[in-house]
Amino acid sequence: MLGVFGLNVYIGLYDTNLAQISPMHQQLNWVIAAADLIAALFLLVKPRTMIFKLLGGIVWPIFFVGSLFLDVETRLCLGAPSNTCLPSVNDAYQYLILGSAGQEWVLWPYTIRVAISLAVITLVLSLVSLYFRRKSMVRKQMPPQSQPASGTPSGTTTR
Repeated sequence: MLGVFGLNVYIGLYDTNLAQISPMHQQLNWVIAAADLIAALFLLVKPRTMIFKLLGGIVWPIFFVGSLFLDVETRLCLGAPSNTCLPSVNDAYQYLILGSAGQEWVLWPYTIRVAISLAVITLVLSLVSLYFRRKSMVRKQMPPQSQPASGTPSGTTTR
């Protein structure tokens, strides 16, 4: 999530079109960057805490990727003046996700794709971590199996 934070800071500092097209999107980008940092801190400071791993490693990456696709589906109109909307969902996808210079994207074209990839990697690693933690907790809670009485071979009965 620190990588996603870094990419959102990069977008906030260097995306000159975003400020012109939609100042609200630029401000939301800074809110998202702050949330990325908080999610990363959750995962770094308390990596074994279930609720922090759930919030920082599962809930936030899903929300982050979902917000990008919501932006695409609304043609970047959500909270922006209607005259700044992109003409189609395909144009919004090319601009935001693909970073198309033809759509006036001024940053590194792979910025959002790398951010999505990092968020998905964080999600998968958090899910794997929770799976193995749960598996080890189940093993610890199982009662120990009773041992046969001394001198009696296992599987035989005495009379």
